[in-house]
Amino acid sequence: MSDKFKFAFRVAISLTLAYMIPMALGWAQPSTAATTVMLIASTGSRRESMAKGTLRVLGTIAGGIIGLLLVGFFAQDRLLYMLAVSLVVVIVFYIRSAYLNDPTLFMLTGVMILMMYNGGDAEGAFLYGIDRTFMTVFGVVVYTLVGVFLFPPKVEQNLRQLGDDLTAAQKALFEAMSLPPQTEQPADPPELLEEEAEPPEPEVEKEATTLVELSKSLFAAQQAFEARYQALNSECSEVSAYKKEWDGTVALYSQITDLLLFAAKDHTRSGGHPVEYLRDFDVRRTEVLKLFDRLPDAWEKQTAHSPQTMDPIEYDAERLKQAGHLYRGEAISSGYLFNQLRERLSKLESCISSIDSLTGTVDFELPPLKAKPNFNWWDAENAKSAIKVFVTYWVAGAFWIQFNPPGGYNFVIFSTLFVSILSFLPFHPVMLFILFTLGFVFSVPAYVFLLPQLTLGAELALFIFIYTFVGFYVLKGPVTIFFLLGMFTLGIDNNMVYHFGITLTIVTLFYMTVLSVVVSYYLPFSSRPEHLLLVFRERFFRHATGVIRLLQVDKLSLWQKVQLVWRITTMVVALKKMQVWGGKFKADHYPSFTAEQLNGYIAQCDLFHHHLMTFIKARKKLDENPLLVQAKKGNRDTVIPALAQALWQVELAKGDGLNAEHLKQDYQDLEARLDKYFSHLELEKYSNSDIAGFYIFLNLKKNIFESLLSCKQVSDEVVWEELSMKRF
Repeated sequence: MSDKFKFAFRVAISLTLAYMIPMALGWAQPSTAATTVMLIASTGSRRESMAKGTLRVLGTIAGGIIGLLLVGFFAQDRLLYMLAVSLVVVIVFYIRSAYLNDPTLFMLTGVMILMMYNGGDAEGAFLYGIDRTFMTVFGVVVYTLVGVFLFPPKVEQNLRQLGDDLTAAQKALFEAMSLPPQTEQPADPPELLEEEAEPPEPEVEKEATTLVELSKSLFAAQQAFEARYQALNSECSEVSAYKKEWDGTVALYSQITDLLLFAAKDHTRSGGHPVEYLRDFDVRRTEVLKLFDRLPDAWEKQTAHSPQTMDPIEYDAERLKQAGHLYRGEAISSGYLFNQLRERLSKLESCISSIDSLTGTVDFELPPLKAKPNFNWWDAENAKSAIKVFVTYWVAGAFWIQFNPPGGYNFVIFSTLFVSILSFLPFHPVMLFILFTLGFVFSVPAYVFLLPQLTLGAELALFIFIYTFVGFYVLKGPVTIFFLLGMFTLGIDNNMVYHFGITLTIVTLFYMTVLSVVVSYYLPFSSRPEHLLLVFRERFFRHATGVIRLLQVDKLSLWQKVQLVWRITTMVVALKKMQVWGGKFKADHYPSFTAEQLNGYIAQCDLFHHHLMTFIKARKKLDENPLLVQAKKGNRDTVIPALAQALWQVELAKGDGLNAEHLKQDYQDLEARLDKYFSHLELEKYSNSDIAGFYIFLNLKKNIFESLLSCKQVSDEVVWEELSMKRF
């Protein structure tokens, strides 16, 4: 059974129980519990835990209390009540959008605040609110229990698999970047020389491309491993028993990844290879590869052991003295990399073997794991979504007061709720009409021909199960809601009143709700993919330029430190959104704009982001390097900031005639100045770590420049002006 099948099966069981148990016990509003299950399954994660369910219950109760307080204070003045509710709901839904963990916690709080108003009827509002709160809590409990006990995922096995994938990516990159130059091959027969002889340049390009792809794969594997661990760690799951060891494992994995990314480059860039300057290079390289190979087996060990000690790296001192500074730096950097990798891989093996061990814990100090933020308060789309919620609430409320549409105040509730959930999601609004109509097409024949014939509760349960299973197995994400709404138009209850006019009234209510969501797709802020792609492209490079400029400041003030964190966070989020919306973009309406061009551009942006984030991680140590402190005083980099700004202001850059050849020449001049500065230094006065740091700095800057240059070249081929044109 696939994960998709298990998830759909769990949700179908949960929603069926949420309907059938209240009906069997004679409780009112069973559809409220079923709606809760539908909302959680559509918007939450696929893994459940008791801790997460408890937080959802607390959020539901908190929302019920706030909603009842607002009803108690403002029930006699409808407009004043609506103003209070709209402001509170906007705040709650903004927090929901900014929350980086389970969003259903705050979503249920906002839902309860909206549902406490009994259509303007103050009499009986308290009991109505208590019933709604109770049934919502019941739906949360049912979904949580089913998710915890039915098909529970094996947490540690999933993490181990991601860890093994990360190990394989790390080993592949190290193996490629440390591969010695190929020895001369035997001469080919004369008849094959003309056919197979090729110039060396394509091989160099192929090697560089391979290293780039391996670096991207490693970066993706590291992100997947860390994201999975953070998600499980925040739920107080099974990993909490060995949290210290797990934190150390994740931190050591991150350090090894950083070391490899710092040094990942094509050796032809500097003209030498460390095999010429490190003694027993093949032996040391084999040691590192064996350490990578031993990591998967460490998960199975039940006894902790100390890190392995190894012989120090030795240099060919005589040859280093005769070599130029570029070759010396290459050798020292490689020796530093080998030493650090061996030390951390040995510690990582020891740390992994301590997980689930009964014999003890690690006997060395583990590196701290940097905590991830729980909120992202600086996302512009979150603020826009909050404004959309406020506008939708008042427009729907005015329509309800003026025309009293089918469903009454429920029209305001559902419009506000669905706009908050579906705001800035990559879907076409027509899809909502199609999905709801499809659900309606399924439900109407069932209402006319099937439901009147059902006499047993098991038959009704089977119908609900099949309907829900199909929806969650075929569809995914919040759009599943609109298919399942077809089932809620049936008005399933113990006492069924079969009247087609009632069903049409409910259908009209939901069609009006869909129309509200469609209008919010364009107003007050557009969610069209072509518009958002331009916004995210400009935002990504605007903040990347700001990050690059701030990284050149010798000593950041408090305001600059805050600004750096804000720009890094916004840049990362903008790239993720550009990737999501780029995958959903249809280029059929634009003659000169192709999906291949867009995907290539986004891939280059991702590569640049990967190199810039690697540089940011190394910044703290590099800022303490005395060689770099002196070098940066007289050699300020103006090329990379100018190139980043050209990608931010595409139209202006094209007019300025900023071309690749001029940029390359300017950057080569900067490197020449740095080389001249370094060649006059007495390297014996500096540690190997400082010298290695200098060359790591040069390598990281070179990677950023080359990735930016690739972004510029791809961007120049894209006709961005077409995206700003109107279709009609």
